[in-house]
Amino acid sequence: MTALPAPLNATQSKLVMHFQRTGVILAAAVDISVNVRVDVDWALPTIVGGLNGAGCEFIPRNRGLRVPVALLLQLQQGLWAWLGYREEWDEERRIRDIRRFSFRSVGLTIHFGLKNDVFKPQMFRAEWAGWAKWSGVEYSFQAADAGHPHWQFDALDSLPDADLAERAATLRSRLKAEAEPEVHEFSPQLPNTDVRDMVSAQKLSRIHFASAAAWWKSAPHDEHAHSPADLADVENWVRRSLDYVSLELKRL
Repeated sequence: MTALPAPLNATQSKLVMHFQRTGVILAAAVDISVNVRVDVDWALPTIVGGLNGAGCEFIPRNRGLRVPVALLLQLQQGLWAWLGYREEWDEERRIRDIRRFSFRSVGLTIHFGLKNDVFKPQMFRAEWAGWAKWSGVEYSFQAADAGHPHWQFDALDSLPDADLAERAATLRSRLKAEAEPEVHEFSPQLPNTDVRDMVSAQKLSRIHFASAAAWWKSAPHDEHAHSPADLADVENWVRRSLDYVSLELKRL
């Protein structure tokens, strides 16, 4: 049986240094015209680190939050890839009045869009949700049996027509009503435009695509849920994920 991971804990003073180092990593990854850092709101029981600095623009995220994004790299026809960043730590019980926190999550979000335009659709995310108090009291991994770290893909949720969900629901109802118990040789029953609507209405962003799963190995080395062991793990994950994302985006 695989041993449960230990929470990653850090004092406020160590996290200050961690966020400074992470800011340097992010600044090295974004476009040369941008000067970014990681700012932290220390007033909340779950502290949040996010991007700030000259060259950031604020846009609404899919979940309704207004977040800063920074130019990452230029794509084709004047389009840019933009980077969003968020890191969360839960406050733990103090020891001798020293503020202590446990790692919750870190995430990189990629948007596509133009400069000075609020419409920057969310395309995909690289996220690492760790061994934290997701249920409120006990430590666990977020979303049972999901992969951590993982990729999540948001383009289908970001780009649908305003009435797409309604059209897709109508089509599903029609198909259900026309379904017959007998088995028949398959033949297409919907035009391509209708099938496209049904596919586009899928909530693909709900799926966690594991990015650190050695499924070819024997147990217990085939786990797909991992938690960072120290601050260096978090920083290395941010750096290497950004390197990989930037490399792949250059293929577009």
